[in-house]
Amino acid sequence: MADGVEGVMFRFSATKTNLVAFVTLKKDRSVCKNALILIPGLTEGFMSMAYTKRLSEEMLVIDCSLVQINLSSSFNQFGFSSLERDCLELTELLRALKERFAFSRVAILGHSTGAQDTVYYLRYGELASTVDAAILQGAVSDRDSLITEHYTPSMLEEATALKAAGNENRILSQLYADAPITASRFLSLVGRLTPDDMFSVDIDDTELVAILGQVRVPILLCFSAGDEYVPDKDAQRRFADRMVNVLTRHNPCTVQMEYFEGNHGLSDVKFYAPFVTSVVTFLSQCLASN
Repeated sequence: MADGVEGVMFRFSATKTNLVAFVTLKKDRSVCKNALILIPGLTEGFMSMAYTKRLSEEMLVIDCSLVQINLSSSFNQFGFSSLERDCLELTELLRALKERFAFSRVAILGHSTGAQDTVYYLRYGELASTVDAAILQGAVSDRDSLITEHYTPSMLEEATALKAAGNENRILSQLYADAPITASRFLSLVGRLTPDDMFSVDIDDTELVAILGQVRVPILLCFSAGDEYVPDKDAQRRFADRMVNVLTRHNPCTVQMEYFEGNHGLSDVKFYAPFVTSVVTFLSQCLASN
């Protein structure tokens, strides 16, 4: 297919019909030995990332199926969900992948808020021990970006008032990223050291240890030099270095970091081609030796 990928789509939840996954298959329709789960960011879902097709093709070369997922938070549903809910649904997915496809090893690639999902799952997920490697692409802060937006003060005021009144699950009167959002989720995105706040540049080393110190798998950190959601590029680079230092001190496995030219989502082939190559190299090494 010129613009798509081929595989099988299936429901991975026995109780929720909206939870579906798409697994890329080989040309002979057989399943690969290993799997890479792709978790995009806010407002995104199936085929949202420009690199999805290239990544899917290159994964097949190393006997790894790309798994795309539709969670309750996918596309414009994120405003009604949470990292905790994503975590529970990822457990259902991992269980279904093992039972239905018997993958030998499974890695997770999280883009943007998908990176938060990945870290959250490695910390709290029921089947976290079955995840063999992780890749964080565009793991930057919602809070650092939101504090620069003109609409944030009014939305924060409304969300804070709703929470104080015990109505944190009420929808705010303004849209965020063209989508409805509850007071609770907005406060998590904009607040300090909330569940969503993992990559803000003012997080100190002690706080960072609490966030990343439990990661015990090979991990590849991938950042974009021209990320449009990073207001202070120099501060973000210093924070990325501190992430590596914390992970290296506490994680006995491989820790790698790379910077790529391009924007937050690596939306042009000249940006995402080197990224896909790095992912292939990383997974070829760590899944084979893990």
